[in-house]
Amino acid sequence: MKSLSKDAIFYIKYYATKHGCVIERKATIDDVCKQEFTAKGGYPCFNYVDVWATVKFGKTQYRTATHKWEFNDVQTLIL
Repeated sequence: MKSLSKDAIFYIKYYATKHGCVIERKATIDDVCKQEFTAKGGYPCFNYVDVWATVKFGKTQYRTATHKWEFNDVQTLIL
């Protein structure tokens, strides 16, 4: 997978076992995120910052997509 830049905002979509459905989240990455990695069970994972939850709770909220995910609408922030 092509590495995402740390200033990119994107949407990630994947099946969330916790919710029992496909979800889509507004996301970004930072220096703490593992991004793409392999879990101890041998399946692929992607770690990211959930932008919507971070705004809601006032501190960085990390999430992990497992097995399969897709990215939509990657944008670069202009500061």
